[in-house]
Amino acid sequence: MRMVKKLAAGAALAAGLALAGCIDMEMDTAILGPDQARISGFAQVQRGMLDMMGGPDGFCDEDEGTLEMTDEYARCNMLFEGSFDEVFEPSTDGEPVPTATDLGDGTVHVTFPLGDLTAEMEEMRAEPEMLAMFRPMMEGHGITFSISGREIVSSNATISDDGTRASISFALTDLLEEDPGLPEVFEAVVRY
Repeated sequence: MRMVKKLAAGAALAAGLALAGCIDMEMDTAILGPDQARISGFAQVQRGMLDMMGGPDGFCDEDEGTLEMTDEYARCNMLFEGSFDEVFEPSTDGEPVPTATDLGDGTVHVTFPLGDLTAEMEEMRAEPEMLAMFRPMMEGHGITFSISGREIVSSNATISDDGTRASISFALTDLLEEDPGLPEVFEAVVRY
């Protein structure tokens, strides 16, 4: 499985695990050239939740990350570098997936769909009892996605003071709100 498809699956996993309120995730997509990217970051779940899910299989594949386990948590540390074809995978079922497009002028347009994260929570928002039960477990957990390169030319997210990274961060409890304040797509134009 290509890494960005893994990240998209990770985002879906995040939404699913968010139902249990037990995930933290940080992922950075660094644009290194007109056809080179590096994905780095981690996904971390409470150890008890991982055990309830049947263990680390499917959470951290050997060829895509290294698993770190303690009594309290399981953490999948990821680092992958390759061409856009190796890192980004087109959708085969019409679902939105992350993309990177070389614009031919020393920049790349990167997109990460976020709409599925909030869509996963619609069922929970419709059930007030379920919402009340899961909200306390989700508190204190969050997700950060970033896109980086030599310069962020534009983005719909927060650009770092040095202009090299665009990031979007949110608490899992934000996903429980009717309007979590997230764009449908996190995007940036990055100079490499």
